[in-house]
Amino acid sequence: MAMLGATTAAYAYLTGPALGFLLSGGSSGLGAVERFLPARAFSRFRDGLWLLPAAIVAIGVLKGLSYLGQFYWMGLFGQRVAIDLRREIFTRLSGLSPTQLSRQMTGDLLSRFSLDVAAVETAATYAVGSYARDGLQIIALVAVALWINWRLALAALLIVPIAALPVSRLTRLLLSKTREGQARLGDLAAQVKEGLGAVKMIQAFNAQKAEMIRFEAHSAKHRRAMTRAGWARGGIPALMEVLAAIALAGVLAFTALTQSVSPENLISLLTAMVLMYQPAKDLGRVGQFGIQALASGERIFALLDSVRRPVDAIDAKPIAPLRASLRLDDVWFSYGDRAALQGLTLELPIGKVTALVGPSGGGKSTLTSLLLRFDRPQRGHILIDEFDIQQATLDSARAQFALVTQEALLFSTSVLENIRIARPDASNEEVIAAAKVAQADEFIAPLPRGYLTGVGERGVVLSGGQKQRLCLARAILANAPILVLDEATSHLDPQSERELQAALRQLLPGRTALVIAHRLSTIVDADCIHVLDGGRVVESGSHTELLRRGGLYAQLWALQNSDSDGSSADGERAR
Repeated sequence: MAMLGATTAAYAYLTGPALGFLLSGGSSGLGAVERFLPARAFSRFRDGLWLLPAAIVAIGVLKGLSYLGQFYWMGLFGQRVAIDLRREIFTRLSGLSPTQLSRQMTGDLLSRFSLDVAAVETAATYAVGSYARDGLQIIALVAVALWINWRLALAALLIVPIAALPVSRLTRLLLSKTREGQARLGDLAAQVKEGLGAVKMIQAFNAQKAEMIRFEAHSAKHRRAMTRAGWARGGIPALMEVLAAIALAGVLAFTALTQSVSPENLISLLTAMVLMYQPAKDLGRVGQFGIQALASGERIFALLDSVRRPVDAIDAKPIAPLRASLRLDDVWFSYGDRAALQGLTLELPIGKVTALVGPSGGGKSTLTSLLLRFDRPQRGHILIDEFDIQQATLDSARAQFALVTQEALLFSTSVLENIRIARPDASNEEVIAAAKVAQADEFIAPLPRGYLTGVGERGVVLSGGQKQRLCLARAILANAPILVLDEATSHLDPQSERELQAALRQLLPGRTALVIAHRLSTIVDADCIHVLDGGRVVESGSHTELLRRGGLYAQLWALQNSDSDGSSADGERAR
């Protein structure tokens, strides 16, 4: 970059003497330049004709190489900045609990991850290099102008303080509106993300017009902000252009009236000024990249500052795999003013299947979040072999559990890699063995590429039951001490539920498992069933014992079976 400044200054300095030399036929014009040239290099006019173009070409080569180096290295710098920012954002977001992540708008997060980081990358690639390159060029050209005629140079530079006030006001307006525009763009991205996720519902209710009205409202807010930003963005170079023309006109008028500057010095001075204004305008142009990057950077760092990945306590210790039992002792948890768990106490013995059932809102799924430390109990303890999991390292605490949720969470990669997520170092044979235990191999093998077949976004090419059996295979491959099934069959049709239940009947006996269920028919074989209501265990026992007592479980069982009988009777009448 220093070479760019020096070569640009050399262009300006040589222009006047070279032109004077050529127009005079070699008799005069070089002036102080002769001190930097070999002796008698211009003793003949013909020698000068060849030497001057050669010098200009040499300067051009140096300048071109300098540009090449600058753009190459600054491009690498910009890419590194973008990679580091995206890595940090992804690391922070992937470490958040589901509860924390649910407070963020997914579309806005994607806007920050892509568009805002891209704005920072553009500034890092072009603005940072331009600040150094153009700044050095301006310094070198100012030095040349002062060397030639310091009075005229200072007079011409008076436009700088004159331009400072309006440019600063325009810059503040540009920053404000750019910041607002980036925020509105995040809102727009959030709506698009929501709309794509709910496209079936939108079309089913003919709600396209209502969604378009919302889209147009967000677009109008973004458009208004960016229109104001556009006026400010255009005003800065327009102002600089007018002031530069005034300065040049002033220099020309002064020299014409006073005849105090030689022609070659005047040409060199004007060349230096013209070359000076170009990098000055470039600084204003790339400064707008910097302003956009500043607004985007604020959004990025606001996100990074607002999300904190859980960090293990200094005295946290790895917890050993479960050997005896998992026990919850007087556990309390609430969402704001709504209590989810109120003094919950229960035990999961090793090698037994424990089920949790109860009305909606009873706190069943909250327990899953606490076990995997997505959230922390506000009171009470969760103990694995009498060791509090809050005092364990996060990774070792979560390694105790293999989770299968009601939503089959698959990634847009192959069947093999979807199962292997649970244990990335697992061999192909171990993956296939886990799939066979989950009774998934029977539908994987006929797929076009077997285990290498892609499942599409969220497993779109598979049925509900097939997706859940893949998730079950993933949990089996994890080989964790405790298997947690959180409403794993609630979203399945009867046929898919039967397929999954067949797999579970072979898998669960002898395993330590926690089954959270809404459909009571899926947990009749559990060793112990705990009924939760209002965040407390209201009764416990086997399926038979609970029916005999005639309590809440028996009521729920009767209600579900009466619904099933009614549905069957209606179906018979329809036929």
